Amino acid sequence: MNFAINSVILWSRKQEYPPRILPFKSRAVNIITGASRTGKSALIPIIDYCLGSDKCTIPVDVIRNACSWFGVLFDMEGEQILLCRREPGDKASTGDMFISRGKEITIPEYIEKNANVESIKNMLNELFAMSFLDLDSNASIFRPSYRDFVAFLFQPQNIVANADVLFYKADTMEHRKKLIDVFPYALGAVTPEILAKRKEFERLSKISERFQRDLDQIKTVAEGWKQEVAGWLSQAHEYGLTNYIPSDTDEFTRQVDELRTISQKRITDASVAPEHITDLSKDLAALRQEEQQISSELFSARKRHTDMLQLMQSMGKYDKSLQIQLERLDISTWIRSNLTERNILPIFQPSHENVMEDVNALCTALEHMERSTTEMVVVPAAFERELQIVQVQIQELADKLEAIQKRIIVESQALAIQREESYTMESISRFLGRIDAAISTYEHIGTDSELQAKLDEVNARIEQLKKEINESAIRRKLDYALGFLKTEMGKILTQLDVEHPDDPVEFVIKDLTVRVKSQTGRDDYLWEIGSASNWLSYHIALILALQRFFQTKSSVNVPNFIIFDQPSQVYFPRTRYFADEDTPQLNDDDKNAVRKIFDSLSSFVKNAGFDIQIIVTEHADDDIWGNIPDSCIHLVEKWRNNVKLVPIEWLE
Repeated sequence: MNFAINSVILWSRKQEYPPRILPFKSRAVNIITGASRTGKSALIPIIDYCLGSDKCTIPVDVIRNACSWFGVLFDMEGEQILLCRREPGDKASTGDMFISRGKEITIPEYIEKNANVESIKNMLNELFAMSFLDLDSNASIFRPSYRDFVAFLFQPQNIVANADVLFYKADTMEHRKKLIDVFPYALGAVTPEILAKRKEFERLSKISERFQRDLDQIKTVAEGWKQEVAGWLSQAHEYGLTNYIPSDTDEFTRQVDELRTISQKRITDASVAPEHITDLSKDLAALRQEEQQISSELFSARKRHTDMLQLMQSMGKYDKSLQIQLERLDISTWIRSNLTERNILPIFQPSHENVMEDVNALCTALEHMERSTTEMVVVPAAFERELQIVQVQIQELADKLEAIQKRIIVESQALAIQREESYTMESISRFLGRIDAAISTYEHIGTDSELQAKLDEVNARIEQLKKEINESAIRRKLDYALGFLKTEMGKILTQLDVEHPDDPVEFVIKDLTVRVKSQTGRDDYLWEIGSASNWLSYHIALILALQRFFQTKSSVNVPNFIIFDQPSQVYFPRTRYFADEDTPQLNDDDKNAVRKIFDSLSSFVKNAGFDIQIIVTEHADDDIWGNIPDSCIHLVEKWRNNVKLVPIEWLE
């Protein structure tokens, strides 16, 4: 996307002075060179502030005291856009902004607010064709924004050669997490259409989980009621309200239907008969016998579970003792290797007889223990499976025992206040009332057939979305993008001052860092590699490779400019200075290393095949980068001898 910086503009608090305009070329390496404390490092915060950053990080005191407004004029395809933002004063930021858009913008002498930061953000999101949907994230839900892409544009002084942080503002957990989430979108692996389907998938998944919970609740209630309903039916049979006797083969719905029929009866329909009472007594005796049997099974299962846990602990202790013995005997292999390979006996006297036999005996014992340890590894896996089976068995038996006990309570009328009133008309009336309330509750919850149909419909759509989203295709696109970056970084690193330029290097999204494969095959992350010159080289290589991908391969619109703030700083600790401290002098090796930076940047712009603008603020002067042949380097300004970002007269 063509979105380059035409100029950076500052407006003085003293209205008699015209705006300070700092111009840049669009397809070049723009260099601002100058001494310390001239305002070089303020360039990135000014541009970021005008692009709608939440906080103003422009240095306080001199710059903010002298300026009333900050602005950036951007060149786009066939038009320009001027974005200005008021200096926030004592606040962290301000929403006051000014915007002007047209074919050719004239810098105004004075600025008055005509927009706010939120309207500017919305306008830029539309300009960058950002998806209006939310990205899916494990930790949070957020909307992708052009603001996420500034991480790829700015390399400030504290980042450009940082071993732990590769991207702008990624030194905070909030921005780091968001950048990790946005990368698949930025690399084109996740499209707006996929975002829409992921959004629907997320919504339907929550509905599916809710339906499943409701369905499970109904099944749980039904399971709990099975024994209670059977108890109620037995008691209803005792009262003469039904001739139906429940059995284990009857479906639960059949029992509920019978209970529903009973709930419609009147007290006058009750008839307490002797044979019904004796039937209940027989039923209670059978239930207590079943309770005893389940209790016995539960006790056996619990004992087996305890024994298995103790055996697992014993196995762990035995394995640990084997490891200790292995460590003690391991010296025998070292002795034998010295004896057979170099004919050296570290601890035996030369006259000692049968040394080799003793050593071989020790090594044989060691091999036997190693085999024992290896065999022990398989046993815990089998035990884990068996232990899980026993745990499930205990749970099932406990649930069954609880249900039986509930039924015993119901049928023995343990909750009755006075047992002598169990067969009175009042007691029968209360019983019918409880039955009617239970049926109402069951009907209110409903059966699972309708809910199951809805769940099946939602799950079918979820499965369809899984196929349409096609996470494996997203992974392939991501792998292609990472492979492209790997190749491009390899090309760029050969031009820079890196210790091992031929070692394969790749970008790791989940860690936001680069990983280098050493010549020995070891993977080294950026923070594990020494030397600031290496860190700087990997920063430059990745940022340039990303820019090439964005402009040639990705469908996402990312501005085509990059700003590096003082990349040569890693060489200045070894600098020798003239009497004038503003003019550093580097030794020949450092000078060649810094020259490689500008040479590689110039070569990248020249051979990019697309419009790319690079801005570099530097201490290094043109005696290093000024004589690079056929370069794309453009000197913007030299900030020395009282020439600075903020004009001197603004401060007087």
